[in-house]
Amino acid sequence: MRFRPVRFLVRSVAVLVGASLILAAAGFTFLANAQAIFPYSVEYGRLSLSSDRPFDPEAGRALLAEIERRISASPLDVPERTHRIIVANDDWGRRITFLWNYGAGGVNYYPVRNVFLRQSDIDAGLMLRGDGSAVPPPRTLAYYGAHEIGHSLIAEHVGAIANHQLPAWIREGLADYIAFGGEVDVAALGEALLARDRDLDPQESGTYALYRLLVAYFLDYEGWTIDELLSSGLSREEAEAEIFAFLQSS
Repeated sequence: MRFRPVRFLVRSVAVLVGASLILAAAGFTFLANAQAIFPYSVEYGRLSLSSDRPFDPEAGRALLAEIERRISASPLDVPERTHRIIVANDDWGRRITFLWNYGAGGVNYYPVRNVFLRQSDIDAGLMLRGDGSAVPPPRTLAYYGAHEIGHSLIAEHVGAIANHQLPAWIREGLADYIAFGGEVDVAALGEALLARDRDLDPQESGTYALYRLLVAYFLDYEGWTIDELLSSGLSREEAEAEIFAFLQSS
């Protein structure tokens, strides 16, 4: 039989694509049902919380109530949509759920309805760093949970592909705006930006305070709608130029 390299290549690519799709489907199914291996759980209305370690149920429900308060303040929220938050305390749990995002505070794999948070003290309402110390407020566990659900609200509104095409400052800034319940002190963050506060440098701080400031400025001061923000296509540089002009003229 004559060897046909083109046909062999096409078949090989088809096999690889097929295998990749099967693996992706299996991964999606696992992440969508991961709560099965996180046995401790509570519910509050349409929200649920699961963990691989025991926690006080009342503290868990209080956490979910606070997350509900924050996300329901956003016009992007769809009240009938359910969301599950899964806290992966143990290393094995984080490795199989965070995947390439291992080390992050939280992850969202929309359209999977589950969102995942790293090790936390649910009873205290705080996320824990790798050394066991707590991340201080205002970045509480409620903040992290609402931020990750915020990504689901955004993606559901614009679509998964459009969501990934959003500039990072809009995608992360709006999720942060939602995580703070829309309560952002633009004046205080603006002063910190002018003072070159480290927390306003995303690369230095690892936080989204700058992006949250930019989003809050356009929504709360310029009067943009969320749809106008999402469709603006503004680069981070253009958005920063506008906020600096505003702050320097104030």
